[in-house]
Amino acid sequence: MTVRVALIGGPMYNALYTRLDQFSQQSGVQVEVAFVGDHPALNTFLATDAAADCHVVSTHTKYAPSQQRLLAPLDELLTPAEWSDFMPSLLELARIDGRLYGIPRNIDVRLLHYRTDLIDQPPTTWDELLDLARRVNHPPEWYGFLFPGTESGLFGTFYELVESANARLFSPDLTPNIENDGGRWALGFLRTCYAEGLVPPEIVTWHYDEVHLWFRAGRAAMVGDWPGYYADYCATDSQVRERFALALYPAGPSGGVRVYGGSHTFALTHRGVEQTDAVALLRFLTAPEQQLLEAKQGSTPVRHSVMQRIEQHATPHERQRWATLAAAIERVVIPPKFERYPLVEQALWTTVQQAMVGAIAIDEALHRLTDRITRIVAGNDG
Repeated sequence: MTVRVALIGGPMYNALYTRLDQFSQQSGVQVEVAFVGDHPALNTFLATDAAADCHVVSTHTKYAPSQQRLLAPLDELLTPAEWSDFMPSLLELARIDGRLYGIPRNIDVRLLHYRTDLIDQPPTTWDELLDLARRVNHPPEWYGFLFPGTESGLFGTFYELVESANARLFSPDLTPNIENDGGRWALGFLRTCYAEGLVPPEIVTWHYDEVHLWFRAGRAAMVGDWPGYYADYCATDSQVRERFALALYPAGPSGGVRVYGGSHTFALTHRGVEQTDAVALLRFLTAPEQQLLEAKQGSTPVRHSVMQRIEQHATPHERQRWATLAAAIERVVIPPKFERYPLVEQALWTTVQQAMVGAIAIDEALHRLTDRITRIVAGNDG
């Protein structure tokens, strides 16, 4: 048969998909890519009727609750011995109401990447980073600090800053607590970066990939970026090859380090779970060999066996990178699991961006954010 898939695309993910031909050669099963795109586009596709015709789909632990009607439970797919190779915390993260709806592909947390030809020591606080960005800023050749300026990337950056300032975007009851000094500091940081030209004006249209490409081209001194980009930074045609280093994110006003993260997963649709070939492809995509391939690209593996193999053959420099990633994972901020979470991201980033560019006052933005989250959580705002 033909197995139909919908995939998250981009430099961090595409290397794995070169293995699809290998799966077809080994199994005799053809793989049809019905959709590939970034997360906003993928989420839109997975909400259409066409998604139900797919068998295997990419998703993410923060988005899966909104896609639960499409996805099939996977608890019985592997044996207990097979499940034990995965990190238990990530399996728990992939559960919805106690049932497993995805097999972890990686865990994503950002690290600070900085140019060693411009910066001797990484900043330990966000205020230090701001001062350092001002000193090394040299537009238009390069800018002090980059972050995504639109959609989920900007929302996630704001989320990290808010939490590091001891404010809460989602309290236990999902109501925000951001109309305070912590919320003002977080939006003020973003506005300062934009107003002082520490970021290029084009940033308001940039997702993760555009930010990555600018740092790779030597156009920035610092960036918060994901593990999956690491190999591309080290490539022979990278302008920052052997001229960058990694560090844990800076601490916020509360003294704490907070890193926005989660887990990419592969899942089966209700149609896919009934097809032996689709199950075989899911197992193939999450097998140790494929996780090892992605780990070599920089992604953090979620299988104990793969991490052990990586650590056994790692250089001292690589071991330091894995240790820094492990430290970041300990400080991760996990978005809450609820069906309407994607609506929060979609609705809020525009207000964050308006505050960043100075189109609305910071206190007004925080009030709008609080009101909008409250109404979405209550089901009164679509």
